[in-house]
Amino acid sequence: MGRWRVFMGFLAGAVYVYFSHVASWQRMAAGLTVALLGLLLRAWAAGYLEKGKRLAQDGPYSYWRHPLYAGSFFMAAGFCLAGTGSGRTWHGFLLWLVFFALFFVVYPRRIREEEASLEKYFGDAWRAYVKRTMRFLPRLIPLKRENPDGFLLGRYRKNGEYNAALGYLAGAGLLLLKLKLGF
Repeated sequence: MGRWRVFMGFLAGAVYVYFSHVASWQRMAAGLTVALLGLLLRAWAAGYLEKGKRLAQDGPYSYWRHPLYAGSFFMAAGFCLAGTGSGRTWHGFLLWLVFFALFFVVYPRRIREEEASLEKYFGDAWRAYVKRTMRFLPRLIPLKRENPDGFLLGRYRKNGEYNAALGYLAGAGLLLLKLKLGF
């Protein structure tokens, strides 16, 4: 599923490059702001995550189980908002259709696979964590643990989260170029 998801992400990016259009400066700014919030959520989560070594339960993981996926959701929704609404209705429809297909068809399957793997690896600790958190809807009050872990920039780098930042900058640059050229 991982390779398929990555391929779908690249395909969605190519569709976005071709079919996105900037309706207005204001709409683009609003969309890029939503996408930036998603990027910041992903960055925050990546600084707590050590894949295969320990169960992340602090920082954004103390609010909900999948902050990386939630951040990706906000990034994609923000870019869809920024790159649609120009009157080219079917272009916008196609972009939102790809967004919904990824986040409501592809990602749920991936999340179920990941959760099954985490349960096998972490056992009772994972099951206890699942009882206290939701997949996407954040808790209003974070989980409190003794000796909580902190954010580490090294984890952020090791997780390669800077790639999401580069993707954000590339997408924002594309939209600015399209705005300037009238696309």
